[in-house]
Amino acid sequence: MVNFLGCWKWFNSVLKEAEIKVTDKNKGKIDEVIHKYIGEQSRYGRCSADWRKARKEIREKPEMKKELIEKLKALV
Repeated sequence: MVNFLGCWKWFNSVLKEAEIKVTDKNKGKIDEVIHKYIGEQSRYGRCSADWRKARKEIREKPEMKKELIEKLKALV
């Protein structure tokens, strides 16, 4: 698997769980899904808009992690 953006090493495990192989072709769409998800969740007050905090919150909240994985699986 290609590492998704260097600063997103934490996210590789989520992509692996979603069975998403990152390529140059789909990297932009994956980024779009993640940005949209975190943006929506922060507007609803479910997580922080700060990416460092949001990644921790997603990792620690199984329901959020599951939701994000389902959105990523929709890409396949």
